[in-house]
Amino acid sequence: MKALPPGPARAILWGWAMLAILSLAFAGLALIIPVLSKIPFLENAVAWPEQFFQKGLVAHVVLSFVVWFLAVLGFMAQLTPDAGGGPENHPLDAVGLALAVGGTVLIMVPVVLQRGEPTLNNYIPAIIDPLFYTGLGCLGAGVLIPVTGMLGKLRRKATRDSGGAAADGMALVSVGLIYIGALAAFMLAFFQIGAAPVDHGYNETLFWGGGHILQFLNMALLILALNLLSRSGLGAMLAAPAFLNAAMAVLFLGAAAGLAFYGAFPAGTDAHTIAFSDLQYLMAVPALIVAAGAYLARGQWAGADFSKPDVLALVLAAAVFALGGGLGFFVDGADTRTPAHYHGVIGGINLAFYGLFYAWFLPALGRVPRYPRLVRGQLILYAVGQALFVGGMFIAGGMGAARKTMGAGLEMDSFAAVAAIGLRDLGLAMAIIATAAFVILVLMALFQEFEDEN
Repeated sequence: MKALPPGPARAILWGWAMLAILSLAFAGLALIIPVLSKIPFLENAVAWPEQFFQKGLVAHVVLSFVVWFLAVLGFMAQLTPDAGGGPENHPLDAVGLALAVGGTVLIMVPVVLQRGEPTLNNYIPAIIDPLFYTGLGCLGAGVLIPVTGMLGKLRRKATRDSGGAAADGMALVSVGLIYIGALAAFMLAFFQIGAAPVDHGYNETLFWGGGHILQFLNMALLILALNLLSRSGLGAMLAAPAFLNAAMAVLFLGAAAGLAFYGAFPAGTDAHTIAFSDLQYLMAVPALIVAAGAYLARGQWAGADFSKPDVLALVLAAAVFALGGGLGFFVDGADTRTPAHYHGVIGGINLAFYGLFYAWFLPALGRVPRYPRLVRGQLILYAVGQALFVGGMFIAGGMGAARKTMGAGLEMDSFAAVAAIGLRDLGLAMAIIATAAFVILVLMALFQEFEDEN
């Protein structure tokens, strides 16, 4: 990746990178109370405030699953070159970044000041406070600005690209349209709910459909990230363009079907809930398409250098994502097998994004991590830790451990229970340390002097 010259475009990219990294950092801090209150024997030693636990979970999920992912999308959209070959600097670009940063701050105000009531609803848990909802709106609008700019740039480039560049363009178009579809779903739900009281049920209905569509966005971002890592690490596309385009088309059509549900089944009805629950199984199709394409292109792995962060991240991301996806066939929503599933999936996406920072984002800013061994160690530690974490959580869930509650969720009266919780906590500790190492490595690189090594 060729480094961008100093100027407004690079400064805005730097801002998106900082938002992404700081969201991860504060997500880790927000996890302290929920993690401590889950440790066996310590759970009863301290009078943990219930709302601290719930608000810590809200802050952690929103920062690590919403802000982090959308900040990466904002960076990708901003980095997309125009027909002239470089990122276009537009006055609205700075407005988009400011809205996203300001929105993130507003989201955190109710957590810090202990305002509002937390609701641990699915997809985007919330705090019932006007500042929280305003923050989410500002974040969504802030990311929308570079996304719409990206779609305009891709339209102007469409006639010039072919092969791999065209496949990347198709992926980015799908990503942009799916994101717009998710925002539209939130708006449709808001208008269909009307003047209902704002409570857990309200937030569940508000974020249910759009949250599902965001999962299609996350899958599209993962496929795009894996292909970029393959291009930089292996010098070839992850799969033939036909496979990548087909996978993105399925994801786009799935998101479009989700929007259509709002016309067929009003938000909050049983039919609406079931339709979106069933729609999520469609995401297995693009995963299988890309897996098949990657298998057919397996010859490009001959002589692969696994010491390179992009190659290592590519392999580990695919493995952890596959683990999480496989666990999804055994969830029932009531116990910790469900978070085991989605933490595995999220862990795979995180690894792909870590690789993007090391191989694409930092080089675009003229920065390179100074400690390659630590980079490799960070990726491996996170992958192993996340695998142990979701494995322990899945075993504990199979034994009846409830989700979204304080405490271990199990009676610690058997070796199997102690082993499952111990595996979970060991893996979580490893993943937290690895995430902290990633944050530190990237922050050190972001504050280096600009170096154009290309």
